[in-house]
Amino acid sequence: MTKWIIVSDNHTEQGVLFNIINQHEDLDVAIHLGDSEFAYDDSELSHFYRVKGNTDFYPEFPIEETVKINNIKAYYTHGHLYNVNRTRMRLAEQAKALECSFAFYGHTHVAKHEIIGGIHVINPGSISQSRSDIEETYAELLIDEAQQSAILNFRNRNHEVIESETFTI
Repeated sequence: MTKWIIVSDNHTEQGVLFNIINQHEDLDVAIHLGDSEFAYDDSELSHFYRVKGNTDFYPEFPIEETVKINNIKAYYTHGHLYNVNRTRMRLAEQAKALECSFAFYGHTHVAKHEIIGGIHVINPGSISQSRSDIEETYAELLIDEAQQSAILNFRNRNHEVIESETFTI
């Protein structure tokens, strides 16, 4: 089983990323989906695969990336260039074209999981500024590669699971 931590949109708040990493020392991969507003080489971001959000201005940040852990491949981007406020179809199509099972995005500050065209499209919400009825969140994705199943936990700033879903990949 692999443990993925996905975080987005901390918007200059310091310490929150270290806090998440320290809480999940057994993680296999950590991804930050942009809008940290930190320098690319900031020590807090150094624990994360990372992409550029619409409020990140350092050129070192890539716009989009893929990561593959134990034969599970994910595509990730901030989402603003895919118009994710309206639809996640283009995002899912890009993930499918790259032969990914997952597409991770931020930008909307709303925690969400959808299946679009067979792709699991996940937004962890914002760890600092929620724009939904639920509090600030990040995502913990536990993948059982042998069973082709996953548990998606949306966790709050106290690391409590506030929503959980089990699904097949």
